[in-house]
Amino acid sequence: MSMLDNAVASIRLGVEDYQAAAEDDARALSAIRNLTAGLLLLFKVKLQNLSPPGSKESLLKQYVTPKMGIDGNPIWVGTGGKTVDVHSIIQRLKGLGVNDVDWTRLEALTTLRNDVEHYFSPHPSSVLLEAMEASFHLIQQFAPQHLGISPLHLLGGDVWTFLTEQNAFYKHELHVCQEASRAISWPLSMLAESARGLRCSSCRSELVKPQEPVAQPTETRFECTRCGSVATYEEAVESILATRYFRDLYLTATQGGEPPLERCFRCKHRTYIVDDAFCALCQENSPELGCLQCGGELENVCDINGELDRLCEHCRYVSEMD
Repeated sequence: MSMLDNAVASIRLGVEDYQAAAEDDARALSAIRNLTAGLLLLFKVKLQNLSPPGSKESLLKQYVTPKMGIDGNPIWVGTGGKTVDVHSIIQRLKGLGVNDVDWTRLEALTTLRNDVEHYFSPHPSSVLLEAMEASFHLIQQFAPQHLGISPLHLLGGDVWTFLTEQNAFYKHELHVCQEASRAISWPLSMLAESARGLRCSSCRSELVKPQEPVAQPTETRFECTRCGSVATYEEAVESILATRYFRDLYLTATQGGEPPLERCFRCKHRTYIVDDAFCALCQENSPELGCLQCGGELENVCDINGELDRLCEHCRYVSEMD
């Protein structure tokens, strides 16, 4: 079993202990041991990967000795079986440019772990669990950027979904997602102001953020942290508008009346703002309303009296056949 496999196994055990801790305080102590061990192993995997070939994993080992390389230049070689401690892990990774990790959270977690290992902890189990929740985002910070693997694929959907639902992690990650979305150069101020309304179309999570900055906002794709679904810019705009006009959409659906959003004839998306006679995607013009079913052009836009009249000829024919 590789070091990465051991890391994943420890984290999964920590989650199982965490889930059982409500009924057994001893499982809270086991949870913090396993989670801390798993996190430390993840960081050690990076040191293992960065160790120069032929150095016997020098960056991973606590002790290194100089040795002459085959090219006549000295190299540092790892010796013994003892690996680096927490302090050395942090210092070495910082020296190698890993500065985008909240190391203070890891230090706080290992301090609590050390209390547990000495058979005494001044902190109640609830505080231990709260500290674990706050540490979950370390996985999100580290795994994609420095191990090249998403937490979803690393831990599996069951474990990762559970972790994303924990309060401390959720609040932190939500702030990161919303700030990343707000940083996009949205072509409309209304979209920029409402960017917090982004929701995943698959799981309805708020944990959605742009995959990477691009020159053209319309080329941006948005990824859900919770389930991994990816949305296009057009789908993101639909989500933002649906959240912005949620109350009016609900009242229309339950009490009738004209909906605030309609499907646009030009782009086929439900992004036409009725009161403004304006489509958030087709900005230059004010395209007409489209067919409710397919978004296609309507023969007679003026005669809109009911839902059936908002269908194109083909969709009306299909509806009448049903």
